[in-house]
Amino acid sequence: MHIKKTIIALLLTVITFTVSAQKRERKEVMLNDGTVIKGTIVADSSDFLKVKIKRPQIITLNKALVYSTGSIRQSASGSAEKRGYSIRLSASLLAGRNISGNTGSMSIHLSNGYQFRNGFGAGFGTGIEKPEVLIMPVYGEIRYQPLKTRLSPFLWMKSGYGFPLNRRADIDYYYYGYSTESKGGVMFNAGAGLALYSWNRNAVSIGIGYRYQKLIFAQKNIWRQEAQNELITYFNRFEVQFGFIFR
Repeated sequence: MHIKKTIIALLLTVITFTVSAQKRERKEVMLNDGTVIKGTIVADSSDFLKVKIKRPQIITLNKALVYSTGSIRQSASGSAEKRGYSIRLSASLLAGRNISGNTGSMSIHLSNGYQFRNGFGAGFGTGIEKPEVLIMPVYGEIRYQPLKTRLSPFLWMKSGYGFPLNRRADIDYYYYGYSTESKGGVMFNAGAGLALYSWNRNAVSIGIGYRYQKLIFAQKNIWRQEAQNELITYFNRFEVQFGFIFR
């Protein structure tokens, strides 16, 4: 009789460890109201489930509220979860008008930031472009991506300052006797696009937007240093953007 009790106790121990090992796999727990909780089941009784959703946090669920449990479904495209750190590289065509008529130029931007679980993201970046003079913009960026689907729309807004990297030679030509210093100015960019997620949460994107850049040029008279003018130029451009997202 003592031997039988020992065998039964050993069998129960083995079964307990086996079931426990199976429960260590990450599961999807669906509640009666349709809410899905992802985590590791660490305890399962007749009345309650204990689920570790994020180390070291463990929540206890009333079994009466649980509709089903199952293994987490992995998205083939890797797009089920987009939160986290990312690097964005984009190239844009800027189109607009100047005194000579329609004009176009290229813009290349590189930014990095963090995407939060609620779809919002924030970061900062820089780049190089030439609406008429060569400019290096430095900006902060806010993004919103509401969906977790493979093909996901997004909105963006950038604001910062553009630093000219060369001078406008035509200003000195028309204003003889003056030397020109480029001071730069504020920039703003906003738009909307689509991101196609493919492999390992990386994506390609396309978007359209509006680009604004203000540039200030200070002019000093060569012969009279106290004589100084400021010329302000506003660039308003339509933007078509192509980009890559790396995570």
